[in-house]
Amino acid sequence: MKSSSSGSFIKYILDILIGAKSLAVGMVVTARRLFKPIITVQYPYQKLTMTPNFRGHTELIRFDDTQSHRCVACGLCARICPSHAIKVQGEKDKAGSPKTGFRYVIDFSKCSHCALCVDLCPEQTLTFSKDYELVFYERWDTVFDLTARLENRS
Repeated sequence: MKSSSSGSFIKYILDILIGAKSLAVGMVVTARRLFKPIITVQYPYQKLTMTPNFRGHTELIRFDDTQSHRCVACGLCARICPSHAIKVQGEKDKAGSPKTGFRYVIDFSKCSHCALCVDLCPEQTLTFSKDYELVFYERWDTVFDLTARLENRS
């Protein structure tokens, strides 16, 4: 009867020693990190610089020669979009002239950022932005006309 109580006492002491060792290891890790430089960004006072691989929302590119986009409203981006988030409308100035896109609407609540529209565009007029601060209060705020955004950025 005495041996079972002494065995439980030894187990109790071993548990205390194992717990103390675990605590000491954790404190060593914490003390090591205490003297390393801070890598946290103090958002919103400091802003992140996005890498070239970052995929923000889709944007139209403004070209220097035309001061506008080169969208010809071919509709390839709308057809390839797996989320059906893109609607493109175009118009011709006169008969025989090339078609130009005058409305490029995208619903970012549906967009999966798959880059199919950017890769497929024959005029290379689509790209991803570096903007990461998009917050919306209502679902309808996520629907953008990219041609209007392009005109407002000028």
